[in-house]
Order: sequence, then C-alpha cells, then structure tokens
Amino acid sequence: MTTQRPFKQFSAEESAVWRILFERQMPHARLRAARIWLEGVDLIDLSAEQIPDFEQMSARLYDLVGWKLVSTDVQYSSGQDWFEALARKEFLITEYIRDVDSLDYTPLPDIFHDAFGHLPFMAHQRYADYIHNFALAALRYTPQERKSLGSLWWYTVEFGMIPENGELKALGAGLLSSVAELKRAYTDAVQRVPYSLEAFENLAPSPHEFHHTLFILESFEQIEDAIPEWTTAHPPRELISG
Repeated sequence: MTTQRPFKQFSAEESAVWRILFERQMPHARLRAARIWLEGVDLIDLSAEQIPDFEQMSARLYDLVGWKLVSTDVQYSSGQDWFEALARKEFLITEYIRDVDSLDYTPLPDIFHDAFGHLPFMAHQRYADYIHNFALAALRYTPQERKSLGSLWWYTVEFGMIPENGELKALGAGLLSSVAELKRAYTDAVQRVPYSLEAFENLAPSPHEFHHTLFILESFEQIEDAIPEWTTAHPPRELISG
C-alpha cells in the first residue's frame, strides 16, 4: 500500500503570493466566471487569507463528491499520471507556487491554478463525474492516440466559455486563474467561435503563448457529450481490432 505524501506546509511568503493573486483575480472572476465556479468557491470556502489547508479541503471534497486531493512534488505531471490519478478520483495538488516576480505568467500549473482555477468546479458532483469519465476514456488510448483528446481538455476544461443569461462566461480553470488570459478573452484579440469537434482538433494548444481562438459551448450537456463524440470519431484500438 502506497503512503500518501503529506501536504506541503506553505511559508508566509508563499501565502503572501497567493493573497496577491487571489485579491487581484477575484474581482474579474466574480464578473466573468460561470455560476458553477462561483458556487464552488463558497462550497470549498476558498479565501484570500492563505493557501488552503489541503488536508481539510480534501476531506471537504470527499464529503461533497467522493474525491480526495493528493500532494505531488511533480510540477508538471505527465498526461498518463494525471489521468490515472483522476481515474482513481484523486486530484493532484502541486507543491509549487509562482514567485512574486512572476505573478503574470507561469508556464507550469501552480497551486493557484490548481486550487483557484480547478477546485471550485470539482466541488460539484456532475462536474467531478465528467472529469472522472474523461480520465477513464483517456486511459483507453496511448498518449499519441489521445493527442487531440488532450486538446479537448485544453479548450473546454482549461479554456472553455459558456453562455449564461445572455452573457458569455468563463468555464475554464486556465481562464479563471489567469488575469491576462481572462481579460484578453473578452477583447477583439481573441476569436470566440462555437465549439465543434472538427474545429479544435486542428489546433495545437500551447501554454507558452496567449490564445487567439477560444470555443463557446452551448451548454454543460455539450461538454459531457464531447467525450462519447470524440471516442466515436476515434475508436479505441481494441474495438478496431476486436
């Protein structure tokens, strides 16, 4: 039996970076975030005061949706490790937070991205089930075979947008944890187009540059349907050879 790595005890300096990021981003997120994220912030009691106590938050998440948080010292987990953890209903929490001189950009997903961007979504059973199903589907393919499935994750889970009450809202953790990306998403610098399987499969996402194209989902049902839609278009090898 594997012993779970204890959660890192973040320093006062690291919590100060969290507070700066939180206080700078929250006004924009309150304005632009999808309702599911806003509700999730309250469900997990996310605040600016300090980096969350992830042991307590893991217990809260388990009570809400049956998932737990797992600490990792890996700054950028491989797709395989990431999906294997999600298939076990484990959400990996990094021990890294950007430096105070790198507030605007980090190429690696840090603790602010994990906790501020993703965890409010994960507090909802329907969303957590979607992530679990996504991981189970991904593990039926090799990393090379599921390359465009990774793009599906990127343009929906990380950078998706969705209409709510006549307004366009951010549904992606990457959008909600980045001041620059969130602001830019609502300018003419970004082409906002209806989501379709054919459209995003021809794009190669990169964490090292701003997005020029983002996709608008019609509804949360559409993001749920995206998994069977993708697997139908890309039958797993065992089905092809079976």
